[in-house]
Amino acid sequence: MKLIVLRGGPALAAAAPLPKSPLAEPATTSRHGALALSDQGEQWVLLNIAPNVASQLQSDPALCGHQGLQQGEVRTVLLTDAQVDHIGGLLSLRDGPPINLYATPAVFEVLSQTMPVLQMLQQFCGVHWHVIPVAGETLSATFRVAALPELEFTALATDSPVPRGLGALEVPASTGLSIALAVRDPRTGQRLFCAPGAQALGAAPYDWLCSADCVLLDEHTTWPEAAVNEAEAWLAQRKVLFGDAPTLSNPGNAGGFEAARDGMVIEL
Repeated sequence: MKLIVLRGGPALAAAAPLPKSPLAEPATTSRHGALALSDQGEQWVLLNIAPNVASQLQSDPALCGHQGLQQGEVRTVLLTDAQVDHIGGLLSLRDGPPINLYATPAVFEVLSQTMPVLQMLQQFCGVHWHVIPVAGETLSATFRVAALPELEFTALATDSPVPRGLGALEVPASTGLSIALAVRDPRTGQRLFCAPGAQALGAAPYDWLCSADCVLLDEHTTWPEAAVNEAEAWLAQRKVLFGDAPTLSNPGNAGGFEAARDGMVIEL
C-alpha cells in the first residue's frame, strides 16, 4: 500500500532554492488537498480533491516517478465529506473519461442538491456513482474500490461541523455526512486509518485508529474523553497530521506526529 500527500497547490519551484530559503523544505499545509492511494503503485485513487490537485497532477515534475499518477490517468475519487477543500477540485477533472465517484448518500445529496457539482460534471465527462452505504442507522460499511482490487475499505460514520461555506444553506446533519476511512491490505495485514476533516471520532472509529499501522488526522480531530491520553499506546508507526503544526487540539495528547508535507510518500 502506497500513499502520497498532494497539497493541491503549484509545484515547488524548479530552480534550486537559496540556502535557508523557505522553499528548502516542502511546505506544510492546512489545506488538505488530496491523498493519492495505491495498492501496488500502478493504479491510484484520490481521497478527496482540492481545487488545484488536478493541475498539480498534470504539471508537478516530482510526481513523474509514480506510475499512473500523471496525465489525467486518475479518474477515481473517494470523498470523506462535502467540505469545499475536499470536493472543490472535482470540476477540474471535467476533461477526460467519466469519473468514478465513491461517497455516502448524504454527500451525494449535497453534491446533487445543495452544490450541484454532479449535474455540471454530467455535462462534461460524466460521473459513475458508487454509493458507500453509511446512512441512517448504518454507522459503518466495508466496500471495495474497483481501481484498487487488493485493498479492503471500511467507512466509519463520524461527527463533524456542517461543511464550511454551507452554513447559511439547509444542510441537515445526517449519518454519513462525514466518514473516516480504514483501509486494510489483506496480503500484508497493514492498516491505514484516515480522518482528514475536523471529525469527532466515536468508539468504533477510535478502535480502528488504535490498531492501524499508519494514521492521518486533522489537527482538530477529537475522540472519546476517556482515551485522550492514550496516543502513546497506538500501534501506528507513522502518525501524520494535517494542520499548521504537528500538534493536536485534544488536551493531553502525546506528540510524535509528522506534519503533512506536499509530496510526502508513505509506504506500508
